[in-house]
Amino acid sequence: MLCSAVLLASAASPGHAQDSTADASAAADDTGEIVVTGSRIRSPNLESVSPVTTVSSEEFAVRGTVRTEDLVNQLPQVFAAQGAANSNEATGTAQVDLRGLSPSRTLVLVNGRRLPYGSPKNIPSDINQVPTPLIQSVEVLTGGASAVYGSDAIAGVVNFKLMDNFSGIRFTGSVAGFQHDNDRDELRDLLDTNNERVPGGYLKPDKSVWNGFTTEVSAVAGGNIGDNRGNVTAYATYRKVNAILQADYDYSACALGATGPNGSEFSCSGSPTNAPANFTNAGGIPGLPTSFRATADGQFVPGSLTYNFAPYNYYQRPDERYALGAMAHYEVNENFTPYVEMSFMEDRSVAQIAPGTNSAGITVGAGSISGINCDNPFLSAQQASYLCTSRGLSTASIYDTAGNYVGPASVAEGVLVARRNVEGGNRQDDIQHQSYRIVLGARGEIAGPFRYDVYGIYSKVSYRSRFFGDANRQRTANAFNAVRNSAGQIVCAINADANPNNNDAGCAPLDYFGPQASAEAVDYVAEFKGITGDTNLVNVVAAIDGNLGEWGIQSPFASSGVAVAFGYEFRKNSVDYLPDEIYQAAASPELPISGSVVAKEFFGEVVIPLAENLPGLYSLSFEGAYRYSDYDTGFKTDTFKLGMNWSPIRDFRLRGSYQRAVRAPNVIELFSSQQLFEVELTENANGSYDPCSGPTPIATAEQCARTGVTAAQYGNIVDNPAGQFNSLIGGNQDLQPETAKTLSLGAVFEPRFVPGLTISLDYFDIKVEDLVGSVNPNLSIANCLSSGDPYFCGLIQRSGSGSLWQSENGYFRRFNVNTGSLQTKGVDVVVDYRMNLDDLGIGGGRLNFNLVGTYLDSYRTVPLPNSPDSDIYECAGLYAGLCGRPRPEWRHKLMATWSPTRSFSVTPTWRYVSSVKIAQTSDQPALTGSFSEVNRKLGARSYFDLAASYEVRKDLVFRVGVNNLFDKDPPLTTTAAIEDGGNGNSYPQFYDATGRYLFLSASVGF
Repeated sequence: MLCSAVLLASAASPGHAQDSTADASAAADDTGEIVVTGSRIRSPNLESVSPVTTVSSEEFAVRGTVRTEDLVNQLPQVFAAQGAANSNEATGTAQVDLRGLSPSRTLVLVNGRRLPYGSPKNIPSDINQVPTPLIQSVEVLTGGASAVYGSDAIAGVVNFKLMDNFSGIRFTGSVAGFQHDNDRDELRDLLDTNNERVPGGYLKPDKSVWNGFTTEVSAVAGGNIGDNRGNVTAYATYRKVNAILQADYDYSACALGATGPNGSEFSCSGSPTNAPANFTNAGGIPGLPTSFRATADGQFVPGSLTYNFAPYNYYQRPDERYALGAMAHYEVNENFTPYVEMSFMEDRSVAQIAPGTNSAGITVGAGSISGINCDNPFLSAQQASYLCTSRGLSTASIYDTAGNYVGPASVAEGVLVARRNVEGGNRQDDIQHQSYRIVLGARGEIAGPFRYDVYGIYSKVSYRSRFFGDANRQRTANAFNAVRNSAGQIVCAINADANPNNNDAGCAPLDYFGPQASAEAVDYVAEFKGITGDTNLVNVVAAIDGNLGEWGIQSPFASSGVAVAFGYEFRKNSVDYLPDEIYQAAASPELPISGSVVAKEFFGEVVIPLAENLPGLYSLSFEGAYRYSDYDTGFKTDTFKLGMNWSPIRDFRLRGSYQRAVRAPNVIELFSSQQLFEVELTENANGSYDPCSGPTPIATAEQCARTGVTAAQYGNIVDNPAGQFNSLIGGNQDLQPETAKTLSLGAVFEPRFVPGLTISLDYFDIKVEDLVGSVNPNLSIANCLSSGDPYFCGLIQRSGSGSLWQSENGYFRRFNVNTGSLQTKGVDVVVDYRMNLDDLGIGGGRLNFNLVGTYLDSYRTVPLPNSPDSDIYECAGLYAGLCGRPRPEWRHKLMATWSPTRSFSVTPTWRYVSSVKIAQTSDQPALTGSFSEVNRKLGARSYFDLAASYEVRKDLVFRVGVNNLFDKDPPLTTTAAIEDGGNGNSYPQFYDATGRYLFLSASVGF
């Protein structure tokens, strides 16, 4: 397998996939000297001391890419982050996550300069802002680079290099879409079975589906000016992506659960919040079942039914993007070359999930009683008897002497409703981003060997979100408390006769005991809420570099001189985030954020050629960098890099570096408000998720008492079958910077006896300490149950009924703190081989092989600084639970391009992801636990792609292709096991989840 990975690791580009030489990882500036990603020093022969993988613009075309993240995410060094497949809690952005260390630890650059925050809601840079038509290459440097670029480059850097010397006019258009054959008979039968039980809730998709159609058009125009002393290039692009629903696929048309012995078979699961409603006897009314439900014909019966929320969720969000901009530079003389970059992007995307929920207690009357008034006129005779009269509760109403309604004679206290707001439609978050970015700068020679580059960046990202489909909690409570007034009319209790609280004439009574609520009630409870915000970046950099060899400063054993770079950087990131009054008035309010972080930094680099062209020392050089940072949030940091390049012979090079990197807490981590989100807990033996829930809890009464469960609650806590629990998150202004230590050791082999072959192997070891994060709820509850540690038990807050999900009063505390450490180790393998078939006597043309592969040896988490060994866990080869998203031990991409003529080429690609096991299969104490057999393993996946291009003439090119040629389904898991990034019973940002991708594009130039 490792050999296969070696042959594949350079698949990043049909041209050059990796930095095996300086040519592959660098670009020439106006002087013709090399600028290597990861350094500010320009030199004609500088070779990167850190591994850099390069994706050329050609591969964007070969793969039919319209979303940059789709291509970048296929690199084995990159783990999927926010993107088009995210709908629940979507940010509308596209992010890059190197090494799986989170997108906030990956720095994104354009032409070596920073992109701003992605949005005021989510910090990592949005690569939707990058002008796709101008991308010349994408360079991925993994490992700390903070000494060169500043904060955030802990996992590495992704640098988008743009064309700035385009001449002519080029128009490009493409169309694409997905096709899938639904041939999973066992899943289709499962849908049929459940549809018989819940008619209309589990419909089968068509046998063959076409969806997700995409169009993109772009225009680029440019020309040289002033006798080729400068250039002006402008571009415009439009992209539209259609939505894909989970309903279209037999493996995502229902939320999968587990059934059978040890959970060995898939079942259709769902949400306990249903329509008609489910009810819970949390008040312990004698004789009333713990769970009962309403039927479509107005009856109450024991038990509950789940709601199939899956088909309404998006597998791919619809998206529409406009982008335009221009770049220009002009050499006035050798001392002064001004340049400018301007860009604008507007992106709109809609995230959709199933209709909202109205659940848990609903306050009735003027007091604070949670339950159902027994005189509710929407109760049928059977329901009134079932709930009230057979329990000794009266269904009568109380009227005063004037005949005015006063209140119910009885209330079924503690009866909680779980009703899906199907009449209100799907929940949709309409997300819009507008970004503006301008770079103004100048470069040129100063004196002697020195040159300067000074630039300023101003970027602004405006965020607008409009959320539809939720029901207002207070208005729902008002409407649910329906009564008959003295005139016999069904009204809201607050509007009944002389009620002193009669202050809402618009209230329409809400029937949650039958199949359908009235349109008036639905309109009344409907909630529309929005968020606006902006984030700004002001970045000023002044850098000077030079080769001191011109002054004779060099090693006596080298012909090249010492090269240096130094300078100053000012950086200010600002965020203004304003939820509207509805968000701010919620039970768990989302509050405004306004703040900024300013950094003032000094940096320096040096490259010292120590020996050249000596026996055993074809080349030997040292590289160092240092940066000092002063933040206005009250802390100072320093970072450094030490590296060596050694070529004993021309064909072979060893390289290594040790770096200290930092990441300063961002504005959101520092200043965000406290708010509730849903999290998922690890699956337990009997299908329950909260170990203290259900009639026979997994944990003992003594253990559960440590988590806040009373004796009366034990055995009476209702579990959430969807495994979703509340988590209260928020910022912390006392956060300290994260620090990382990065070790990289590699070898590059370019044998002269095999022309065109380059092989590189690079070992990486990245350890991040003082992690900014929160304590995982799985860890909190496990440690509290086992030891009663007050730190972990203090992070658990149970509601009055003992629940962690039925009320906003039950949750896990997950405020930002500096926690423990995270360390990842592995090996990157890159192979690039180009051959001329004429030379081999087997026909004409050329054949190129490119491979990029990564072996993940370790992904180790120490949750807290003083965590015992039993709390430390290793996630390589695992998924779910504490490990979160899949972390396969081996991933690769192998690409071959055959060009029999200059005008025609065919490119097959093999992408491979090794299998992962659910974390609970591990014998590590922190991970050990029970699990369903269907979740034991996400199987390995091989995806095969095929593309072809034909150049009719030099300025007219057609491309056609299909990715996931054999329509391979993604590996499936249950909803309960899905963790961050999961959606539709799989991980669609990580695996191909929507079938074959077919595309056709044409490019014409003048």
